[in-house]
Amino acid sequence: MADKNPLTPEEVTELFSEIDASGVLDPTLAKKRTERMREKEAAAKRGDKAALAQLRSEDRASQAKHIDPLSEDDPSGSQVSHTITKTAMAVVIGILVLIVGMQIGYGVMRRLNTANLSESVSVDTVSTALKGGLEWGNGFTQFPLDFTVDEADERTGTVEVTVLDTSSANELELLSNGQIQAAALATNALLNDKIDRVVYNVHAYIDEDSNIQHDSFFGMFPARGHQSAILTFVWTKSSSNATSIDWKMRIVSMDDTIAERIQKQVNSVSSLIEDPVVSQTKIDEEKAERDLEHRLHGREIFRGGKPDRTPSELLEQDKKK
Repeated sequence: MADKNPLTPEEVTELFSEIDASGVLDPTLAKKRTERMREKEAAAKRGDKAALAQLRSEDRASQAKHIDPLSEDDPSGSQVSHTITKTAMAVVIGILVLIVGMQIGYGVMRRLNTANLSESVSVDTVSTALKGGLEWGNGFTQFPLDFTVDEADERTGTVEVTVLDTSSANELELLSNGQIQAAALATNALLNDKIDRVVYNVHAYIDEDSNIQHDSFFGMFPARGHQSAILTFVWTKSSSNATSIDWKMRIVSMDDTIAERIQKQVNSVSSLIEDPVVSQTKIDEEKAERDLEHRLHGREIFRGGKPDRTPSELLEQDKKK
């Protein structure tokens, strides 16, 4: 149902001027509006056009000082999307800057705390290296948290450590991880002129069926079982002549069971092959086929045209021989 006495545009603007900067109706502004409306009505009844014009001029001046809730600058809601966007961008940029800063700071602190085994080898420096990791390639190599420094003496020239691997799920992973860790430790230690032998023993937990056990669910469920020695990596350094230094690596303590399991895990896709066994007969047949194909090549491979030889002719020549 339509209003019989609709508000004029001026009255509408004046009505919204009662809202303060927070978008809430201000009783003080409403009271002022009522008083000015009464003054306008009195001026209109008296027919005082000058007073009425003066009141309207003052209203326009006062309205210019207030925020119009219908404009784009209105804090009651028209700019809320821009505010949310700016806040979200500030939060995202702040998080990215924090993450990058933490990574840079962590990298700098880790490098400052990394032991330099090429300068000094002792039980303390090797323990520090195993705790904080060692530079290897373009990054750091981390070691298992549970380790023991069995020997680290520059007088004997030997470094020997024992680690307990609880992250590898099988023998192949243990071999791969252990080889990387042993190479990182040995490379840093053998750069020391007084060290010529590094021994890296890898232990793991095994169950009753000799299967390797590992931590699960981000380490919340630790590995259980009987601790057993699995592999040992031995790095040695020797001088073959006055200008050449030889580094050698050997893997010892690998029994037949472990070797067989690693071989099966490496060749895990061999079951997809119909006949994975390659016999000498097949090798001889493939060699004969390649030789026959090579002998079939004549001048036609350069000039084109009809082949100089046919397979039947070559087979007949072989029979005569």
